[in-house]
Amino acid sequence: MSQLLVRIAKISSSSIVKKHGLCFSELRSLSTAATPYLLFDETVQDEMTLSCEPLVELNLYDPRKEETVKIPDQTLTKELLRSRKVGSSRGWMVGKYDLSPMRWSYESTFHLTNMYNPCASASSRKVISLPPTKEKITDISLSASPEQEDCVVAALSSGKSLIMCRPGDSDWTPIKMPFYWASGMIYSKRDGKFYLNRVSKEEYDGPVDLIDTSSGFPQVSLYKGFPLSNIPQSRLEQLSSVDKYQHIVESPCGQSFTVYWLEESLTKEEFKALHPKEPPHQYFFKKKLKGFVVFRQDPEQRIASYTEDIGDLCIFLGDNEAFCVSATEYPGLKPNSVYFAKYDRGFGFYDLSSNTVHDVIDRPPFSCCNYWLAPLE
Repeated sequence: MSQLLVRIAKISSSSIVKKHGLCFSELRSLSTAATPYLLFDETVQDEMTLSCEPLVELNLYDPRKEETVKIPDQTLTKELLRSRKVGSSRGWMVGKYDLSPMRWSYESTFHLTNMYNPCASASSRKVISLPPTKEKITDISLSASPEQEDCVVAALSSGKSLIMCRPGDSDWTPIKMPFYWASGMIYSKRDGKFYLNRVSKEEYDGPVDLIDTSSGFPQVSLYKGFPLSNIPQSRLEQLSSVDKYQHIVESPCGQSFTVYWLEESLTKEEFKALHPKEPPHQYFFKKKLKGFVVFRQDPEQRIASYTEDIGDLCIFLGDNEAFCVSATEYPGLKPNSVYFAKYDRGFGFYDLSSNTVHDVIDRPPFSCCNYWLAPLE
């Protein structure tokens, strides 16, 4: 038996072809260890199968091996195949299935699934129906794995409203937001609550806690970071001269970080070189990544200290709930780095110690997703 496994491993290794710094593997390893993955759009192999479930090839990027992985002959439900992905948390994906061809007009159903995550074993692959809603969900966060009884799903609708439910509920519970706009949220294991990331230049003096916990739902609180401190002048000038988008993330041991994603507009010349087939006026809407700035929240001193050293931690930012893992637990990841993925910006990692961007230039043609899948718990 051991000789057979060695032969299969050799066959798998020989199928990996180097191309512009990426490896394209056609075969899945016999056992896939829990690891972060970047999810791309799946490739439909056959919509008509004997089981009536479409057959697809999953397309992912493994940042530990720096290779694109293709996993053929996977089944999805028809609803999932025709759903639009709207968020991911704890390695689970939420898909939105419109009940009417008039997009954005009528009610939609939502499905929570781990079927896109190659870490899920065949016996643990699940699709969990969530209540239908007319809300335009853009972000989700789970308080725990959906396989746990205390799991709560929190969902933001276009940054303007918040709804919550438990898997199995027949309706969503609306949560009143006293402010207009929130951009992303996370669930803090350390504090046992959801944090909303409010991004606005306007001062806000309203309530920080937004829910009556007697309802059985965890507290939802506005994330209020400490004043920024110890910023080098060069970084301060950069922060004030480019577009910046704030993210919040918590490490496995409970450290909190505020991360700024920095971008600036392309010049006409840069846009023409990168997008030769697009109308010239579109350059107003195109951006280029300039890097990331990280602040460590210090609750004792009540400051957010600028840092270029987060140890062996890796932060993952995309359209998913931001998460953080230890490179020691997942050998192959680059420690002290921010992994990023965004439409039209590419994907790769940012080395905080050297302040350098490492793009994966040859982005596969099937990538429209920007979702990092956290390791399943």
